[in-house]
Amino acid sequence: MTSNGQRILTGFVALPALLLVILLLPQFHYIVFSIVVLIAAIIGSHEMHCILLHDKDEMRLPLPSWVGALLPVAAYVEYCLSGYGYSSIILYTLIALLSLIFFMETLTGHHDSYRGTRDRISYAVIQLLYPNLFAIFFIRMCFLQNAWMWLLTFFLLVFSCDTFAYFFGRWLGKSNRGIVKVSPNKSLAGFIAGALIPALIFALLAAFIDKYTLTWWEGLIVGLFTAIAGICGDLIESAFKRSSDLKDSGTVVPGRGGILDSIDSLIIAAPIYIALLHLFQVTI
Repeated sequence: MTSNGQRILTGFVALPALLLVILLLPQFHYIVFSIVVLIAAIIGSHEMHCILLHDKDEMRLPLPSWVGALLPVAAYVEYCLSGYGYSSIILYTLIALLSLIFFMETLTGHHDSYRGTRDRISYAVIQLLYPNLFAIFFIRMCFLQNAWMWLLTFFLLVFSCDTFAYFFGRWLGKSNRGIVKVSPNKSLAGFIAGALIPALIFALLAAFIDKYTLTWWEGLIVGLFTAIAGICGDLIESAFKRSSDLKDSGTVVPGRGGILDSIDSLIIAAPIYIALLHLFQVTI
């Protein structure tokens, strides 16, 4: 089967599965979806570890890649306990993990007389934050009122951004490609369609569905900036891969490459989406 065929088949399997998990398994604040997020964070952290150390066989980071997945776990615990006065669990977990990175480097960096300390700490912090810190915003969506609606809307916005950017890029983008050097096959036509069409979709949803509690122009803003963030997420991961001369972040997703190749747009868009919902006073 060709790569495009595998990609289409993966989409036909993954998207209905995601839909079913969100709609049929809302128990305990979507714990099944949260576990899926946790698994994706663990695999994504491993892929980021491999990207960072692709041409640095001699380098060993202070902490293993899976440790960063404690951040989405901390997020789920914090939001579950928020009604009991517990807060800042995410913040303290992040501080503890950063402190542990620094401490472990002081213990293990002597093997090269600490000449590689700056690089090791820098890579370890990136590995900790990407994608794990961004993953906590998927957990946050699970604790919104009508969480199923906000989750599905988020995926609709980001997936429609990718879809329309692809098709409009192929249709109208042949003469305006290469505007962003990190991804020379991307076109201006694709960027414009990928940003504007999701914005118009959410503007219409907000205008005609009262449950969103947003005006049409608020929906337009949320859709526009979520889509733009998704585009940026795709470009950011392309930059990471180019830095290590890699085409894909991994091989676990047929037709798409790695987990990071599949969630790069989602993880950058999620914080923007949540921030805008709170700005427009969507309740948690």
